[in-house]
Amino acid sequence: MSFFKQVLATIVGLTIFQIIAFIMFFIFIGILVSTVKTAGDEFAGDVTINEQSVLVIDLSRDLSERDGFSDFSFTSIEGFPKEKAGLQSILEAIDFAKTDGRIMGIYLKLSTMPNGYATIDVLRKHLSGFKDSGKFIIAYGEMFDQKSYYLSTVADKIYANPEGYIELRGIGARLTFYKKLIEEKLEAEVQVFKVGDFKSAVEPFILDKMSDENRTQLEYLLAGIKEDFLANVAKDRKITPELFDEILNNLSGLDPDSCVAHHLIDGTRYFDEVLAELKEKAGVDAKEDLNIVNIDEYAMATAKVASSSNKIAVLYADGEIVDGMGDETSIGGENFSKEIRQLRNDEDIDAIVLRINSPGGSALASEVMWREIELAKQVKPVVVSMGDVAASGGYYIACNADKIYAEENTITGSIGVFGLVPNLEKFLKNKIGITFDDIKLNEHATSNGITNKLSEFEAKVIQTNVDKIYATFTSRVAEGRGLTIEDVLAFASGRVWTGQQALDRGLVDEIGSLDDAISHAAELAQLGDFRIKEYPAVKSPFQMFFEDFGMESKQSLLKQELGLLYPFYQEVQNFQKMQGKVQARMPFVLEIK
Repeated sequence: MSFFKQVLATIVGLTIFQIIAFIMFFIFIGILVSTVKTAGDEFAGDVTINEQSVLVIDLSRDLSERDGFSDFSFTSIEGFPKEKAGLQSILEAIDFAKTDGRIMGIYLKLSTMPNGYATIDVLRKHLSGFKDSGKFIIAYGEMFDQKSYYLSTVADKIYANPEGYIELRGIGARLTFYKKLIEEKLEAEVQVFKVGDFKSAVEPFILDKMSDENRTQLEYLLAGIKEDFLANVAKDRKITPELFDEILNNLSGLDPDSCVAHHLIDGTRYFDEVLAELKEKAGVDAKEDLNIVNIDEYAMATAKVASSSNKIAVLYADGEIVDGMGDETSIGGENFSKEIRQLRNDEDIDAIVLRINSPGGSALASEVMWREIELAKQVKPVVVSMGDVAASGGYYIACNADKIYAEENTITGSIGVFGLVPNLEKFLKNKIGITFDDIKLNEHATSNGITNKLSEFEAKVIQTNVDKIYATFTSRVAEGRGLTIEDVLAFASGRVWTGQQALDRGLVDEIGSLDDAISHAAELAQLGDFRIKEYPAVKSPFQMFFEDFGMESKQSLLKQELGLLYPFYQEVQNFQKMQGKVQARMPFVLEIK
């Protein structure tokens, strides 16, 4: 009997201990959350900014579309999320710093920059405005890539480490193809259904090199980006575009000394020498510490707090378009539609600005979202601002807005659809030893195209469905843009364009930034003053803590373990998402160098 009493006492003790530990855990989390501003709070500017400070912009981190928090990281010393300023907040901070007497200049820390050329272009414009105020910009890096260099050319001085490396090779893109892997190694095949000669997202699975159509559209797209790239660098570095192009072709932009000789940078320095120059320009004694403030802290500390009762909603559509709810890295058709519906019915919201940075995805989810945008437009102004990419499904959800703004090098268009059905019958039989046997009371009851090859009739039915979706897509564009179907078909067919090329073809209304889109939305809503409210709500550190044990932690670990192979893993994951679903997706996985 005493034994059972001891066991019972032990169980009760452990239970009480677990309850107390659970309560203490939540108290700890509560303290943590109370020390970090939660999403949706107005930033109160509690960061101390000293006189004679230098603003630091680190180009190694991805400049996300909006404010948020860094992930929980249990591999770092801090371990807790920090506030991260989004692109718009960073731009506003740069503009504010022009007249902030405490900020003497900006230090650009050069590295490998993950953002696209559209983001770089808008950053260059705001940094140029800062420099025009009479304050200095100094850029320095030990190893930095072409995008980082492109941004740095707006600086007064660009320095590189004497033994550093600069990746200046010119504009280009490399695509990856899996046909030989799929057909020869795995004994599988991909059954393709598409509309549009330029809709080349399927090509990596059925070809071993680019089609002529894909090569044509890529060359034209890259030519538009290259023209701006050469012109802007040449202007800032006071050389000719032709000379800069020759330097790139001769690979004379890889070595720091060679870059100095060709006037691409201003000199080679070690960091202590750059630090000494920053002190001198900031008016700080050489023996004193330099007052620095990073752009995230500064943006949060100087964020505008508007009190107007008029509100403009900025709704971010960032990531791939997927069916269902989506997550932090994707746009879920169901969740996004709910957000639009709530904004339409919210009488306190006077206008909606849709900020799109998406290569597209599910055609069905795009259509569902298009419908909600169409309904919202009937109640209040809806204006679109495009970021680095707003293509295919990303353009689908933009095409019926009251006005569309794009950056010069936004990748957009790609009006086309496709579907992929992998046939794994031979792979399963010959490589793994799995076979199938059917009982069919209807002719097509067990045919799924994955464990058997589709019949000619079944393939025709799927292609008819793809054709129908393409017809719907092009009609949405024609109606939204005030064009005829013939006009749309002339530049559709899955072809992508830069923002400037899209403007020339009537796909967008104006070259401009998110600020321009917001200002126009205010005009349409006849607002004198207004304040911005962002959607969807940013998750608080408390929410992130639990979620980071799941998908986010998994992605973070995979990135660390796979390194350069991670993009290939992503493509496999995207391929799995596409199986059997009609896609309005950009025609390639493209990283422009």
